[in-house]
Amino acid sequence: MNDAMNAQGTLGIGAEGDFRIRFDRILPYSPEKVWLWLTVPEKLDRWLPGCRIDAVVGGHVSFDFGEEGAATGEVLQLEDARRLGHTWVWEGVPTSQVAWTLEPVEAGTHLSLIHREVLPEPAVDFAAGWHLMLEALALDLAGEPTDKAWERAEEISAIYAR
Repeated sequence: MNDAMNAQGTLGIGAEGDFRIRFDRILPYSPEKVWLWLTVPEKLDRWLPGCRIDAVVGGHVSFDFGEEGAATGEVLQLEDARRLGHTWVWEGVPTSQVAWTLEPVEAGTHLSLIHREVLPEPAVDFAAGWHLMLEALALDLAGEPTDKAWERAEEISAIYAR
């Protein structure tokens, strides 16, 4: 596992004054390939079972984490192989927004994930979840088993809980 996969996300106040979570990853694949793993159901299911993203503006978004809970949402922005923005609706928490941005870089793709307008308390759990999801994405893109990511759930949760 490389350092980029272990890189912690940041939690704090964004430029607009809202609380947010941010992750940046460099993935050694083209934005087009990473985009497929975010938007094609068969690819998405390999690294994030129970998640569905209808990749059209107005499309439905659902993340089913079993006993942990579920998030739903609506696609707000879509630029093919570049940007995906959607709402994040989690029971008992105000609606927030998630933006996935893919930029081509010499090493492949700079993936930026920003979850904004989130309350600080649930942000800790959400950050651990995003960390694990991005780790699973990188593993699956590399052709490795994604359980390596999910097996680290307790470890990653403890890091963000500090």
